[in-house]
Amino acid sequence: MFDAIERPLRVQIVEDERIVALDLRSGLEQLGFEVVGIAANEPEAVRLASSTSPDLVLMDIHLDQGSDGIDAARQIRELLAVPVIFLTAYGEPETLKRAALAAPYGYLLKPFELRELNATVCMAMARRREEIKTEKAERRLLLALESARLSVLELESAGGGALRWSGHGLGSELAPLGQTLSLAELRQRLDPPAGQALDELLQQGRPMDMVCRWQAGTGAPRWMEIHARRFEAEGLVMGMLRDVTERIESETRLRQALVVFDATDEAILFLDADCRVLSCNPAFSAMTGWAEAEVQGRCPEGFLYARRRGDHRPERGQRQGEVTCMRRDGSTFPALEHLCAVLDAQGQASHHVLSFSDISEIRDAQFKLQHLALHDPLTGLGNRLHLQEALQAHIVSGGVPLGLIFIDLDGFKTINDTLGHDCGDELLKSLAARLQSLLRREDVAIRLGGDEFVVLMSQATRAADALALAAKLLEAIAKPVSLQSQVVCVTASAGVALWPEHVASPQALLKAADAAMYEAKSRGRNRAALYEHSQAEEASEQLRIEQGLRQALERRELLLHWQPVVEMRSGRILGAEALLRWQHPVLGAVAPNRFIPVAETTGLIVPIGAWVLDQACAQAAAWQTLQPGLRLAVNVSVRQFEQDDVPALVRDALLRHRLDPGCLEIEVTESLFGNTLALRHMLVELRALGVHIALDDFGTGYSSLGQLKTLPLDRLKIDRCFVADLSSDSDSHAIVQTIVTLAHSLKLALTAEGVENEVQRQILLGLGAGDAQGWLFHRAMPADQFEALLRGPAR
Repeated sequence: MFDAIERPLRVQIVEDERIVALDLRSGLEQLGFEVVGIAANEPEAVRLASSTSPDLVLMDIHLDQGSDGIDAARQIRELLAVPVIFLTAYGEPETLKRAALAAPYGYLLKPFELRELNATVCMAMARRREEIKTEKAERRLLLALESARLSVLELESAGGGALRWSGHGLGSELAPLGQTLSLAELRQRLDPPAGQALDELLQQGRPMDMVCRWQAGTGAPRWMEIHARRFEAEGLVMGMLRDVTERIESETRLRQALVVFDATDEAILFLDADCRVLSCNPAFSAMTGWAEAEVQGRCPEGFLYARRRGDHRPERGQRQGEVTCMRRDGSTFPALEHLCAVLDAQGQASHHVLSFSDISEIRDAQFKLQHLALHDPLTGLGNRLHLQEALQAHIVSGGVPLGLIFIDLDGFKTINDTLGHDCGDELLKSLAARLQSLLRREDVAIRLGGDEFVVLMSQATRAADALALAAKLLEAIAKPVSLQSQVVCVTASAGVALWPEHVASPQALLKAADAAMYEAKSRGRNRAALYEHSQAEEASEQLRIEQGLRQALERRELLLHWQPVVEMRSGRILGAEALLRWQHPVLGAVAPNRFIPVAETTGLIVPIGAWVLDQACAQAAAWQTLQPGLRLAVNVSVRQFEQDDVPALVRDALLRHRLDPGCLEIEVTESLFGNTLALRHMLVELRALGVHIALDDFGTGYSSLGQLKTLPLDRLKIDRCFVADLSSDSDSHAIVQTIVTLAHSLKLALTAEGVENEVQRQILLGLGAGDAQGWLFHRAMPADQFEALLRGPAR
C-alpha cells in the first residue's frame, strides 16, 4: 500500500467536466502527487481503478451520462479497499446521507482552495495508514487463530444479539467464517449438557469450559472444545472454539484399544524402538508367570523364547510365525506370535507391538486328529492310511527290506452274528492287543477293517523269519478269549510277502500278501502261506473277472439259459431250471465255475441274483400260455439271503409280471443250514407266498435230518456226483437209494441231476425217482430254443 517515503501519492480523478478535471490535475501535480488517470463516469471510474490500483480516488458525485459517483465509490471501496474523497458542489442532507454509505475519507464542497485539498488528502492518507496497521494486526490475529485452529465466538448484548464466528473456519457444515446464528440455532446444534452450560453462562455468568458434541446439518456429529466467558462491562460473551473431533476419536480408539489390551486372552508386549519392554497386558502375566515389573526394560529375546544352540531370530522388524515360548518357571509351550512396528511420521519404527497366543490346545487337538486319522478307533492299531504312509516313508527314505503279513480271522462272522457286535468288538480289541505285544518297536500293526489285520515288518530279509512271526501271531490269536462270561476261540489265516524278493514295489506288498492269505484259507485255514507268483496270476484272474462282472449287467452281457426238467418215464417237460451265462466281449463265454465264486466272494451275486430272479419271472409268465403250470426254478445264493430281502424281491417280481407263485421254485444249497435260525423266517415267508422251495445238491453239504424236518422244503435234488457213479459205485447207489427213501418218507418231491445215459435213467426209475434233468434228455439252451421245444410236437 501507499508509502509516502518511497514514492509520491498516486491519485485517480473522477470528474465529468473536462476543464475542472484538468485544473484539478494541475493542482495535484503542483502538490507533488502523481495522477494515474481521469474518468468521467461510473463504469470508467471502476475500470480505471482496477487497472491502475491508485492510492486515493477524488470522486465527483454527479457524473457524465447520469452516473452516480456514490455507487462508483462504493464499488471501488468494496473491490479494492481504496480510500475515496468526494469533491462536489452538492451538500444537501440527502446527498450527504447517501455519500456516508460509501464510507468516504473526506468530503469537500466546490469551490475549494488547493491547500484545503492538500490538507484533506493528507488527513485521509494518515487515516488509511492507521487502518492498514489495524488490518495487519487483525490479519496476524486471524493467522494465529488459524495456526491454533481456533475460532472466536462473539455474542453481543449478553445473549440478546446474534452470534458471530471468526478465526479458523470450522467447515461449511459447522459454521463458516462470518456466519450469523441465532441463540436458538446454537442450542439446537449443541448436545444437552453443552446447552445447559451455555444457559448457565448467559444467565449466571458461569464460565463455560467443556468438550461437547456439535451437530450441523445432516452430516456426522463433530466434537468441539469450547472456552467462553461473559464480560459485563462490554456486554459481550466471548469464547474460543476448536474442532477436536480427531482428538476425541483418537482418544476413543485408544480407550477401546486399552480395553482390548487389558481384556484379550492374547499376550501383548509393548516395546520401544530397541525392542525393550515398556509394558505388558494381564494376559501376558497369566500366560507366562512374568510380572510387568520383572520384564520392563528387558528384551523378549532374553527371557521369552526357548531356543536351541545355533537358532537365529531377528531382533526387530516385522515377523510372524510359530515359536516355542518359555514361562517364568522354565516350562515351555508352543505359541503363534506376531511382531509389528509402529512407524513415526518419518516412517521409522518408534515402537513395536509383540503379541502371541498359546496354541497348546490347538496342537493337542491336531495331534489327536492326526492320531484319529491314522489309527483304528476300535483297536488303536494303525489304519489303511497309516499303512500307506509307512510304505511311502520307506520309498522316500530309500527303504530297507520289508515283510507284510496279511491276517484274516476264520469264522469271525459266526461269532459276530451269534454273540452280537459288542462281543465281536471286544474280541477284535483283545486280539489286537495280543498282536501288538508280540511285535518289535519298528514293526507296525494295522487293522484294515472288519476282521483283517496287517503287520508291516521292517528289515525283513528272510522269508523264514516272516513265517515264524506269522506262526507266533496265529498261535496267539488261537488262544481262548473271555467275552461276557463266555470263552470263545477263533483262528486266523495269514499270507506273507516280502519286498523286494516277491514284489517290485512296497505298494504291491498288500496285494501279494492278500493273495497268499487266500491260499492259506484254501489249504484248510489256521495256517500261514508264503506268496508265490502263481497266486498273483490267480489274483489277477479274479480281479479281471470281478471288474468285468461289475459292468456286465449294465452292458447286457449276462443272459439266461434253461435246463429242462422232464418226467423220466415219458420224457414230458415239467419245467426248467434258469442257468446264468456270461458272454464277455473279450474273454468270450465265461464258464459259471469261473465267475460265480467271484460274484459270491465280492457280493456282486446280490444285484446279479436280483436280475436273474426278475428275468426268470418275466420269462415264466410269458411261457404260461404255452404250457400252463410250467414250473421254473431259480437258484438263490446264501449271500442274497444274508444281504437282501429275498421274500420282498420275489413278491415284487411275481406282482410285476403277474406270475402264479406256484410256478416258481426257489433253489437253495445246504450252505444255508449254517444260518438256519437267522434265515428260516425268510423261507417261511416264501412258502407263505405260495412259492416252492427246493434243496439243491443234496448230500454234498452238512445238512441233518433234523433240519430237513423243520425247514419248509418241497423238493430234494440229487447231486450229479452221485448219479454219475450209479452203475459202477455201490456206495453212490446206496446213497441215492437212501435219498429217494428219505424224500418219500418226508413227502418231498425228488429230482435227479446230471442224467446222461439210459443206464442211469433205468436205475433211477427202479429206485423210485421220477423227475430228472440232464443231457440224456436236453442240454441247457437259450430261451428261444426252449420256447420252440415247448411249441414242438414232440413235447
